[in-house]
Amino acid sequence: MDAQGPAEIRRAVVFGAGAIGSLIGGMLARVLPVALVGRAEHIHAIRAHGLRLEGLSNETIACGERLTVAETLAQLAPPLSKGDAVILAVKAAQAADAARALSAEVAGRSMDPPLPLYALQNGTGFEAELRAALAPSFALRHAVVHLGATYAGPGRVEEWGGEILLPDDSSSRSLVQALKEAGLGARNLPDLEVWRWKKIAFNCALNAVSGIWEVRNRETIVEALKPLRRAVLREVREEAAALDVLLPGTDELLAEFERRALASNNVNSLLQDLRRGRPTEVGYLNAAILNAARTAGREALANGTLAEWVRRLERARTEVERAEIRARAQTELLALAGDPGLR
Repeated sequence: MDAQGPAEIRRAVVFGAGAIGSLIGGMLARVLPVALVGRAEHIHAIRAHGLRLEGLSNETIACGERLTVAETLAQLAPPLSKGDAVILAVKAAQAADAARALSAEVAGRSMDPPLPLYALQNGTGFEAELRAALAPSFALRHAVVHLGATYAGPGRVEEWGGEILLPDDSSSRSLVQALKEAGLGARNLPDLEVWRWKKIAFNCALNAVSGIWEVRNRETIVEALKPLRRAVLREVREEAAALDVLLPGTDELLAEFERRALASNNVNSLLQDLRRGRPTEVGYLNAAILNAARTAGREALANGTLAEWVRRLERARTEVERAEIRARAQTELLALAGDPGLR
């Protein structure tokens, strides 16, 4: 194994071991030591029975030399140190707080070179606060995750295929090699910000629709909603262009989005959050696009309408109320999709 290979990474520390974090960490444990840091119920189940990978996988990874678990960073043994690669898999809303916790954990200790930290968050609007919260002991790199992962219960995660995209630098090449050896699709790309914004666009076009119709990813691709999908992607493309990130044309984006969605049997994170009564990431997806557009004096009708209906679902207190909101949302969105004025 060469100097840039996986041996360069002593351990992968996954902070925020939910569905995606547990899937990545569990599979990486096939080739290198991994520590999962997550919610108590999930961690207790893994400690007692191992991490169960289901869906396309059928495997239980027991705790031991290759896989350790902790409820807090303070419980990591050994503590964060040189040779660790940190995979930050919390939701966007928790990213800055997680960065502050990581920075506090290494306070007073020198990390030279800084530990690579891979931020897996969906969406936009959190990046500046995340950067400001991280100590110089960490080198921030964004990652683009096109993995289908569903939290099936404490200690259980479903895998539905896909890949991880990382920037093209020596540390990231080392991690990509480890991911590939572990059986995950992974690539290094020099233009990662373009791919990150493509993922933002695809999440905006997919997740809210899935949550409102309560269906798996592939089931959102119905002809009647095609104009809505196109409008969502066009609006995101405009916001990316304002940041000098040039995405493919809207029709090309739409074709790629539909191809990817039709190949995905995953229950995406927004629908999972709604089912579990948790806040969703819509504030960093459709609502973030709406806010950016308004700030620049532009409109984002498609993203704004989707964001508003998801917010209403988040506030609903009963199944009856949620069903009524879904019915009204579906009626309004189908009408919007059929409006010739929707560019």
